[in-house]
Amino acid sequence: MCKARKAWLLLLGVVLLAGWALPAAADAVSEQRKAQNKLLAARAARADAIRKLAERIRGLKITSETTVNDFVATSDTIETSLRAFLSGMKEIGRPKYMEDGTCEVVMEVKLQELIVTLKQFHKEYYKGDKIRSQDFEKMTVTNKIKVIRETGSGAPRPELAEDPLVMVAEGELMSIKNLAGQAKAYWMAHCTGQGRLMAVRAARVDGLRRLGERIQGVRITSTTSVRDFVAEYDEINTRLRAFIRGARERGIRYHADELIVEVEMEVTLRDLIVNLKTWHKEFYKGDKIRVQDIEKLSVRARDKQIRETGMGVPPERYLKDVPPAQVAVLARAARAPAWVTRTEQAVGSAAVDTTNANTAQAKLMALRGAELDGRRKLAEKINGLTITSNTSVRDFVAANDQIDSGMLAFQQGAYVVEKSLKFLDDGTAQVTVEIDLKPLWNMVLYYQRKLSITIR
Repeated sequence: MCKARKAWLLLLGVVLLAGWALPAAADAVSEQRKAQNKLLAARAARADAIRKLAERIRGLKITSETTVNDFVATSDTIETSLRAFLSGMKEIGRPKYMEDGTCEVVMEVKLQELIVTLKQFHKEYYKGDKIRSQDFEKMTVTNKIKVIRETGSGAPRPELAEDPLVMVAEGELMSIKNLAGQAKAYWMAHCTGQGRLMAVRAARVDGLRRLGERIQGVRITSTTSVRDFVAEYDEINTRLRAFIRGARERGIRYHADELIVEVEMEVTLRDLIVNLKTWHKEFYKGDKIRVQDIEKLSVRARDKQIRETGMGVPPERYLKDVPPAQVAVLARAARAPAWVTRTEQAVGSAAVDTTNANTAQAKLMALRGAELDGRRKLAEKINGLTITSNTSVRDFVAANDQIDSGMLAFQQGAYVVEKSLKFLDDGTAQVTVEIDLKPLWNMVLYYQRKLSITIR
């Protein structure tokens, strides 16, 4: 009896000890995982910041005709040394841990410190004669900034981020940058932090791709474009790609009712002209495009900044409780057609009524008729746009009366281009009508989700 009682007490003690020890052990494992997740997110954010710094630095001018990228591209040793230099940069402040489990790290490098380092690389590794050591001192004049600063974002590996909402310690919660109100609630409910970052990066890549297409479409003369200039020489094509990678990120916008993020990228026309002139001098051997033609771009071009917006969505595996219909919309948004960020134009014409004794009234009526003709032509061009290889806008609109009504409302947003109104020698009035196509794409996504329409 005594032995049985001792055995029972021993068993009870083991159970009690196990009951106390298991939660403690579980808490220790949980805390270890949180710490590991934070560390991995910070490392990923730091790597992202270094990458962004490298891209910004490559785009800096050394002289009016050369950039850091021209210098770095001459030697793999210089490129490797620059990466090593940036890896040693100190972070500004402490890493910021966001509510969705992501982390932000700010890194910066002073321009003067960069100049000293580049001069050292020039002395040790540079073999050419195009860039001189004293040229680097001009960087304080050719570049208006004194400090180059970038913010990197990172997230832990998906298999480690079990619950991004409890990954950060109390008191360290930060609001997600550019995300607030309804958009914040929607993204937090339906997407992990890793998915959000991947959507932003996809949008950035898409923005750079569209920016490249836009730049190549810039007219140098009435018969030539940047694409014609670039296509002739691989060296110029390579330089243009590097120039585009250094584009500035103007802003990020999250949709409040769907998991789509937009990133706007920008380069200045002035920087493009400077680089085109440099590439013309170094690599161009033809006579079709002259330096003077490139210089006239600043006069002919309507915009002094070239901007494009890219769109991105999180991969499906990072979604949380998203209906299948919404997943289909996201898949479509990720494959947005090239016309999404374009503007479409149409020129309308109408004859002036020479029998009308009131000349002013006749001209106004002709302009009105030209505008209506332009709107009709514009509607035809819009209907002919393709959503997929098998589906046009016309096909999509015909699928439902609600979409047809939405299309009519969209087309009302067309506007007359300023200074396009003119009277020709043959007695006709001419007007250019224009419309932004981005709202049309948003409308396609909206009705696809609302009406559960499948586009093939």
